[in-house]
This record gives sequence, structure tokens and C-alpha cells, in this order.
Amino acid sequence: MDGRADWPHDRRFRALVLPATFASLRWGEVSALRRSDIDLGAGTVCIRVAFVERSTGGLVLGPPKSKAGRRTVGIPQAIVQALREHIATYVQDEPGALVFPGAKGGPLRRSGFNTRTRWVDVVKEMGMPGLHFHDLRHTGNMLAAESGAGLTDLMAGWDTTTYAPR
Repeated sequence: MDGRADWPHDRRFRALVLPATFASLRWGEVSALRRSDIDLGAGTVCIRVAFVERSTGGLVLGPPKSKAGRRTVGIPQAIVQALREHIATYVQDEPGALVFPGAKGGPLRRSGFNTRTRWVDVVKEMGMPGLHFHDLRHTGNMLAAESGAGLTDLMAGWDTTTYAPR
């Protein structure tokens, strides 16, 4: 990615795309991450819960989308420093603090993220019009698959640190 994806006007979201892409996380999973879910020393992210936005506009915190959704995922060393800086700068010093909070400190809504980052404009400027946030998850899965992961491996949990099966 080039500098256009760096969103200099609101750096709170700079690191959000990294675990979504390289750990293949869904929006609800990445937006529900707490400080205690990330172990930068071990290079892992633990997915325990996810936010679901109801058609009425309410957010509900619950289990991940599927039984296999509760998992620990490896993250590549290449993104650890960016996550470390993000946590030190933007995350409260409590185990339950949201890693990617909204503007008022509560859960981050996808619409707020899209607006604050100018997502549609940024991906268009990058030559990738129509790229949706969920496409980042598919990108991570594609990287793993290109490294030899099969569908069973991806469903079981592919180690995105080495792009090798666990």
C-alpha cells in the first residue's frame, strides 16, 4: 500500500486494517478487540467476541459468527510495531479497553470508520474502487492460500505469522 492509505487526518484507524488483513478478521471481530486479546510478544490475537450491528442500529456484543470463530490467530512480525504504537497512543491502559474505539470511546461503527477515513475515496484513489472492508479478510485468506493453505486449513486456523498450518 502506498501513503494514500495512511489517512494522516485521523491516525487512530491506521492500524485497524492490519489485523483485518493479516489475521483475516471480520469487522465485528476487529472492532470488538480488547487490549487483553492482543499478545504482541507472542504475535497473536485472540478472538473471543464480536460486535453485530442490528438493522435497528443497535450494537450487540456476542460470540463470533461460528463455533470456529473463537480462535487465536497469529500475526506477522511486520505489523507488530504498528500495533504496539497504536496501543501505546490510542488505547486506555486497562485489559478490557477497546483497541479500536469510536470517537467517543465506545464501540467503533463501520459507518463511522468509513466516514472518518473517507474509505470510498481512499480506495478509489488507490486504484481499487469498490473495495469493501470485508475484502481485507479475503486478502488475508488469499495470502495464506497462495502459501499453500487449503480450504480445510483456512477453516481450521491458518497461522498468518508464517502462512503455514497450525
